[in-house]
Amino acid sequence: MTGKGHRLSTFAFVAGATASPVAAMFSLLGSTFPDSSEYLIFGKRRNRYHRRYTHWFVPWLVLALTCFNRAGWIVPRLSALIDGREAHRDVWACAGFWFMGCVLHILEDAWCGTVPFLRPWKRDIGAHVFKMSPNFGELSNGEKVFIVCSILIAAISLAIRTLTLKDLVHFWNLI
Repeated sequence: MTGKGHRLSTFAFVAGATASPVAAMFSLLGSTFPDSSEYLIFGKRRNRYHRRYTHWFVPWLVLALTCFNRAGWIVPRLSALIDGREAHRDVWACAGFWFMGCVLHILEDAWCGTVPFLRPWKRDIGAHVFKMSPNFGELSNGEKVFIVCSILIAAISLAIRTLTLKDLVHFWNLI
């Protein structure tokens, strides 16, 4: 996927799952790091190693779970980061969502290609659900559909989270 596609779908997924703009923003920031780290590690030889070591989900998932554990499994709150009470937990949660953005990047890449599963040097799992555009940075039609579906699922999830049982009973009585 393109960087734009990773950022949009990751933000939508995390926003829908957590209803937290802070968590969604930190996931967005981490969503392109597996590709960016290839430039840092391999430089000009990046294409030779693309979607190998940096796209192995295990280290990213371990880092995310470690951060979430240190945070006490909370969703970060902007108010706690500003006023400082228990802020260390929210900082750990932000780091956890940053690493979760890396994990989601890898899952998104598995939709349109192959990524490593058990061996970090070999790309061996993927679905090829849609093809990427041959033009650098351009969203393909399949990627656009994937992003729109991610946003719709997130919107439905947010709508369901905001409804209460009282709202559902009221809606049922109107019918």
